[in-house]
Formats: sequence, structure tokens, C-alpha cells
Amino acid sequence: MELKRFNLRCAVHLFLIKDNKILVEKRCNREYCNGQYDVIASHIWGGEDAITAMIRTAKMEVNIDIKREDLKIVQVMHQNGDGAEYINYFFVAETFDGEIVNNEPEICEKLEWVKFEYPIKNMMPYINEAIKFYITDENNKFTFYGWNEK
Repeated sequence: MELKRFNLRCAVHLFLIKDNKILVEKRCNREYCNGQYDVIASHIWGGEDAITAMIRTAKMEVNIDIKREDLKIVQVMHQNGDGAEYINYFFVAETFDGEIVNNEPEICEKLEWVKFEYPIKNMMPYINEAIKFYITDENNKFTFYGWNEK
């Protein structure tokens, strides 16, 4: 098997926690996982670090401001899915400014606070996997998802 360079996709995800609940969004009108729940998330843009991407995404998607110091990295996941590899950064925040608003109704059917537990029904599988590791093994900060075990 010849090894070759590839284009790696990077994304940020937010576990926004309030009163032991997590903010989730129901996806719609997208190419991937319509009807399933997701957390606030986005790709990282070129020239942007992961924390800046998370702050931008929170503002763009749900209209809140989060300070750098209020974001805590809880998981880095190397994901292999459908031929696309990702590095996913998962952050947790419990403090933010502003009122939560669905700024993307064309791709987010609704926002909802649900109990922060594992598993969350109808959650995208790799997100549930990150939640599982955060809840059950917070010392395991680096995980894999979607790789065939050999």
C-alpha cells in the first residue's frame, strides 16, 4: 500500500453546559446526518486557530460570546469517516455572554437543552463517542473514531 499525503479537515465542537444540560441542534437541509442532533460546530478556516474558530462559531450559530479563558479543551479525536479524515477538537464552556438565538434556521431545525449524559438519543455517533469519553474518562483526551481495528 502506497502512503500519500492527504487533505486533513479540522473541526471544532462545543459542549455548552448549563444546569447539567447540553445545548444541541437538530440538523436539517444538509448533506450529512439530517434529522440528527449535533452540538455547536464548524470547520476551522485557514489561518485560524481552534479556539478562535470555536469563538467565531458560537457567535455565528447561536449568537453568544465566549471568552478564550472560558473554553476548556476536553477531547481531540482523529476521525475516519466515509473516506474523509478529520481532527475534531471538543471544547466545554459553562460561561457565555448573550442570549442564545438560532442564527441558522435554514440548516438548524431547532436548538434544545438536553440532559448531559451518554448516550444522547439521536445524536451523531462520533459526537456521542466524544461525550462518552468526556463523561466516563476525562483523562483520555485523545481518541480515534471510525478506524478499522486490525
